[in-house]
Parts: sequence; structure tokens; C-alpha cells
Amino acid sequence: MTTNFKLAWRNLWRNRRRTFIAISSIVFSVLLASWMRSMQEGSYDSMIDNVVKFYSGYLQVQDTAYWSERTLDNSFEVSSEMKNQIKSIKNVSLVSSRIESFALAANHLKSKPAMVIGIEPEAEGQITNLSKKIKKGHFLKNGDTGVVLGQGLSNYLHLDVGDTLVMISQGYRGISASGLFVIKGIVSHPNPEFDKRMVYLDIETAREFYSAEGLSTSLVIMSGNHQHINRMKSEIEQFLPANNTVMTWAEMQPEIVQLIESDRGSGLIMLGILYMVIAFGMFSVVIMMAKERKREFGVVNAIGMQKNKLALVVFFETIFIGLIGCAIGLLISYFFCLYFYYNPIPLTGEMATATEQYGMEPYMFFSMEPSLFYSQMIIVFMASVFISVFPVYYIYRLKITKAIRG
Repeated sequence: MTTNFKLAWRNLWRNRRRTFIAISSIVFSVLLASWMRSMQEGSYDSMIDNVVKFYSGYLQVQDTAYWSERTLDNSFEVSSEMKNQIKSIKNVSLVSSRIESFALAANHLKSKPAMVIGIEPEAEGQITNLSKKIKKGHFLKNGDTGVVLGQGLSNYLHLDVGDTLVMISQGYRGISASGLFVIKGIVSHPNPEFDKRMVYLDIETAREFYSAEGLSTSLVIMSGNHQHINRMKSEIEQFLPANNTVMTWAEMQPEIVQLIESDRGSGLIMLGILYMVIAFGMFSVVIMMAKERKREFGVVNAIGMQKNKLALVVFFETIFIGLIGCAIGLLISYFFCLYFYYNPIPLTGEMATATEQYGMEPYMFFSMEPSLFYSQMIIVFMASVFISVFPVYYIYRLKITKAIRG
């Protein structure tokens, strides 16, 4: 067996040009497949990141009844111990309390139902980047008694920074809630529906307004990578009280998951077509190699080398080419995609405008998830192994007299 390995390895470098052509076809195949998958998954990562930063966060701790009936009566008290335990979990980057409800927002002439969110201003600014979307005035600070309005809502009510907003609602346990709030800032929310109805208050001001001292409707948890959220959820569940539950962004926004899965399905179909093109390209290279060596095979067989040994040597040659090509392709693919990971491709024209309207950055992002790279290498290598059956079959079908004459 060692002799067969040595013969196969030496045969590769007898005709270096032919070997380089074969290896290059595999390198290009791995590079193209990895680049396509990295770009596809990178766009999903960007979409998920933007979606969770619109509102939900990656995870939320809630009362068990809150998601089915989103009222203040299903709020809960967030202990400092719970917060500290969650913050200590690996990959948790931020934890922030919220209290959410609804109110009738009005000026002296008009009124409109609004969604009211009491936030921890500093933490919320890091989650949703709202402080960067302020069009007028300034974002909330800890202890502020004013409000920040969505631009659509402020336009409807004809209110500006410095004006007074009237809010009427129902507080915790049915207590009547009403108040006057000075508008501190106007924010342009990337989601048009949110922009038309959002009102932000400091969480302590919101608790006072709703008579819900010390209560929160949710605890928002952020992470640097959505790949870790299922593990984080499992760890959080281990110490949560029985009356609390933790939900992932996917459970809170299943329509986004369906959109990604359907698009991923169509992407995999395109990738399958790409693999077929790659396989036919590799197959043509292997055919060329086998046909070029027809006389060589005939002579070697004629002087006494058995066909099964000859076929085994050629099979090892193909395996070596596949291994070398896949290894080089994996290395080049990683650094190639790494460049685009740190330097995403900017979108222009109508595509950039449409992307910005959905609140996303106008760039084509790339993912560096390791499985995207080694899976392409494995698939291309398996294809090369399958294709190596052809030269083996060709050798067994070889007629010595015709091969020598050829």
C-alpha cells in the first residue's frame, strides 16, 4: 500500500501542468461555493441583527402569561440577582428592563392610540440605536420625565420638541393613568408602523405613570452572535422562577424565520445547480487526464502491472488532487471572505434605497461561520472522490493493444 501511495504522489508531479489544472478547478470550486454561502448567510445575519435591534432583542424574559395576553397585569419584578445571573452567562452582552403598554396620545385637537415603552435609556440606546436616529431634540437620559416620540406620530399630532403630550391610559390593576409630558426628542424609527405610534419614556417615569412601581413587562437580553441564543436560553431557564419564561427572537417573530428559511431553500437550490456545474467541470478535467494518459496506461499494463493495482494508483492520485485542492481552496476561501467580512460590498441605486427603507445598512455582508467553509470543502471533496470512479472504470475497460497504438 505504501508503494501505491508513493507511485501516486510521484505521478502527480510528472506532469505538473496537468496536476495544477486539476487542483485549480477544485480550488475555484471550493472558493465559489464558500463565497456564495458566506454571502447568503451573512445577509441573514444582518437581517436578524437589524430585526432584533428594531425592538425585540435576541431574548426576552417575561411572565409566563405575558406573550399570550400582553397587559400590565402580567408584568413581574426583576430582581438584581436575576439580572446579575443573566449577565454572567457567556456571550450575553447587555440586559435591559422594559415596561410596555398602550395609551391614548393627544394634543389639544387630535388623539391617536400609541405604544408606550418605558426603557433604561443608556441600555436601550445600545440595543436599538435610537439615540442615533434622533431627528430633533435629544434622546432620553436616566431620570428624564419627558418623552421621545416617533416622527410619524409627532407629524400626525402636529407636536414638536418642547410641546406637551397628553396621555391617558389604564395602569396596573386597572388604576387610571393620565399625565402631561414634555417632548424631549423626535426619533425616526426604521419600522414605519412603529414610527407612527411609538412613545418612549424613562422606565421609572413609565412605572410612575402606570402605578407599576418596580415592575417590568420584559427583560431584554442581547448577544454578539445569534448562533448562541439557544444555549443561552437553556442556561437562563435553569435559574428562572416558575412564573417566568424566556423567549428567543425566533419565537417572538416566527414570520422572519419563515422568510429566511424560504429564501435559504431557494439559495440551496441555486447552490445545488452550482455544485452540478462544479462537478461537470471537475469531471471534464478528470476525463482529459485519463484520455491523455491512455498510452501510458496501456504500456504499464503491457509490461506487467495489473489493472487493479494501476486503478488503485490512479484512484490515489485523484484523492491527492482532491485533498490538496480542497485544503488550498479552504485556506483561500477563508481569507477571501474574511476581507469582505470586514469590508462589506456597498449597495447602490434602487437596491440601496430599498434596503435603507427597511432600516438596514446598504451593504452586502458576509458570514465567517466555520461550518460554511469546511462543509463546502467536504462536499467538493466527496464529489472528487465520486468522479475518481471514472478513471478506475476507464482502466478496467482498457484494451492494451488499442491503448498502445493510441
